[in-house]
Amino acid sequence: MKKVLIALLFFVLGSSFMQEDNYYVLYVKGSATNALNSRVIRMGDIVKPTDRIVLGDANSKVVFIHAKKGRLEITPKSAGKDIPVKDQAVSISSEYKIVSRPLNYEGYNPRTYFHSPETNHRVLLVTGLPLKIIPFYKLDSQNFFYLSWEKGGVSVVRKIPASDRGIYFNASVISNADQFADGQKVKFCYQHFEYGVLKNDVLAEFVPVVASLNIINQQVSLIKRHSAQKEQRVLNALITAHLNDNYGKVGSEYLHNIR
Repeated sequence: MKKVLIALLFFVLGSSFMQEDNYYVLYVKGSATNALNSRVIRMGDIVKPTDRIVLGDANSKVVFIHAKKGRLEITPKSAGKDIPVKDQAVSISSEYKIVSRPLNYEGYNPRTYFHSPETNHRVLLVTGLPLKIIPFYKLDSQNFFYLSWEKGGVSVVRKIPASDRGIYFNASVISNADQFADGQKVKFCYQHFEYGVLKNDVLAEFVPVVASLNIINQQVSLIKRHSAQKEQRVLNALITAHLNDNYGKVGSEYLHNIR
C-alpha cells in the first residue's frame, strides 16, 4: 500500500511539473503548424517543450503564456523547423503605462485616448463593447462622433453609434470588408453645432485594430489561468502589455469591462 501511495505521489508531482512546462498558445498572427504532427496552431492549444513550430511566412508569429516564464513568442528570427519550442520561444520584455481612469471618472477624453505613439498609434477597438467618453461632447442625432479615412482615392465616413454607456465600434463602423493597409490611420472626428453653425473637428488620428469581445476574453482568461500570477495589479500589467503588443492601446476601465 505504501509503495502504491508513493507511486501516486510521484505521478501527481510529475503531472504537475509537466503542466508547468507546457506552453499555452495565447495569440497567433498569420499561420503556424506543429512540425511533429502537422497540426495547425490555434489559440488555446497546449504545446509541449519538445514540439517544433513552423511559421507560415515572415509576418507570422505565435505568442505563449507559460507558468514560470510568463509571455514568450516565436517569430521568424527565433523559428526553426528542427528547433524545439523550448529553444524557439523567446521571452517578451515590454513595459507600458496602464491608461488609468481619471479622478472622478466620467469617461475618456478622445483627444488623448486615441493618441498613442507608444503603440505605433494602434488603438484596440473591441466590437460591441462601449467606450465611455467624457460628457463634454454632446451626443444626439446632430452631434456625433464619426471615423473618416481614404480608400482608393475616395473619402469614407462612418458614424459611430452611441448610448448612455458610451460609443460602439461595431460592424456598421468598421466591417470585414474594410481592408486597411498595414498601419493605415483613420481620423476620429466630431460633428457639432456651435452657435447655430455646423462644425466638424478632427480630434485624433490613429490606427484602428478591431477584435471581437469573445476573442479578447479568451486571451484574458488564458493569461489569468496559466500565468501563475495572482496579484491583480501584476495581472493587469501582463494583460495590458499583451494587448498593447498585439492589438493596440487599451484603457484600464475599458479593460475592466472586457473582463
